[in-house]
Amino acid sequence: MLSIDFAIDLHCHPTLKPLGRSSGNQSTDVNNKSSMWFYDPPRLSEKLLNQVMSVTKFSQANLSACAYGKLWVLVVSLGTIEKWFFNNKLGTGILADILEDFATQVGPDRINEIQGIQNYFKDLLKEYSYLEQANEVVVDIDGNNYAYKIVHNFNELKAVANQNEIELASTKDDKVIHIAIIPSIEGMHVLNAGIDPARSTTNTKANPAEIKANALALKNHPHKPWFVAFTHHFYNELCGHSESLKGLIAKNCDQKLGMGTGFTPLGREVLSILLDNAAGKRIFIDIKHLSPLARKQFFEMRKSQYADVPVIISHGVCNGLPTMGATHSHYPELGSTFNDKEINFYDDEIIEMVRSNGIMGLQLDERRVANDETIRGTKHSFFRNKIMHYRSELVWKQVQYVAELLDANGLFAWGNLAIGSDYDGIVDPLNSFWTVEQYPDLKSFLERHAFNYMQNSSSRLKNNFNKIKSDVIVQNIFQTNAWKFFERWF
Repeated sequence: MLSIDFAIDLHCHPTLKPLGRSSGNQSTDVNNKSSMWFYDPPRLSEKLLNQVMSVTKFSQANLSACAYGKLWVLVVSLGTIEKWFFNNKLGTGILADILEDFATQVGPDRINEIQGIQNYFKDLLKEYSYLEQANEVVVDIDGNNYAYKIVHNFNELKAVANQNEIELASTKDDKVIHIAIIPSIEGMHVLNAGIDPARSTTNTKANPAEIKANALALKNHPHKPWFVAFTHHFYNELCGHSESLKGLIAKNCDQKLGMGTGFTPLGREVLSILLDNAAGKRIFIDIKHLSPLARKQFFEMRKSQYADVPVIISHGVCNGLPTMGATHSHYPELGSTFNDKEINFYDDEIIEMVRSNGIMGLQLDERRVANDETIRGTKHSFFRNKIMHYRSELVWKQVQYVAELLDANGLFAWGNLAIGSDYDGIVDPLNSFWTVEQYPDLKSFLERHAFNYMQNSSSRLKNNFNKIKSDVIVQNIFQTNAWKFFERWF
């Protein structure tokens, strides 16, 4: 196993904001906003704005913050923001662009580009090109050398970790720490599906031959994604999605078309292309954003056709309900505090994920981890350490819930959770854990909650194999579980 300590994130978006501030070319100047290394920590005014309006105007997952927070392995989520995010009830005028840029920070030029986009797949290739441009380019961060490296399999990932270990032990002045980047994609609209401007029907408007050709091209890309989320915020003619937007954005963006539906015939064909492993180029499926019906269909197809495929939830949390259609939690002490929307995951889905040797990255979005009443009832303080204690408990409750659910079903409780923050994916972070730079703090506070819990675990956990040390529990979440998952499946 690993002998150096660093964090792993299964789902984040370090390209989204700097790409929007570029012309498609990534600067090698870390002080340029078009660089993935551009450091933009939250100012006090931005923290207050986030607390009041849930607007995140600072950069959460830039690579400088990753360096400071020792987040050295990132599964980077690529994929064009869907045009319906910006083609909405506000219109497409200057005022709308200003408001949308205020909320997303992707830049007015990028907003205009997406509003008029005609080919999602070409835009995906542009994002890939942007990512490739600074691959292995060494930069100086406070007198220390860093670079990121796109890796394609576990052997390459392990080599980066081994080299980092050597570099850390070295006394040379020019040593370089590498951040490993694994590409993934969020939403198969990138195949150029769901782009029809009418959006008046769920009848397929996409060109099936083009969609399938793009799926094959994706499998043959030199940096093919390790896994893909099949849907995102809007109907893509391949599969139904879950309601995902909230607040002012939800009021202005209509997600209803196709929401809650299952896989279309074309979607099943694309799924078959991606999961086909005849040439050893299989692309796994991330079930986040799928509608509950689509998730049920995927589980059925997995059992009958793809039993050797793990269930991946790159960024998710529990909704506290036993199964689709249920209205009451079997574990109300914790479950009743969760956001019970269908975009979050049911107990039977969590169990299915574990039995498939899958993984779930915990999403660090306050709007996902708890319901509004619980967030309003969370204690406040003027002292940062107390705020961190109270807010980290929201995440710990998710960890505890999964542990007790799995223990009740005779399963190991601590082996299938990781971090999948969704940072810089237009999320509302946990207060005081604003960016990936605070990962060491979050790890420390979760260990405190784990220690307190395990002191009394005899009454909560039935199986002795689940009564392990608190530091091991938290190390599993931040590093070990994801690393073992890489070793098995990447």
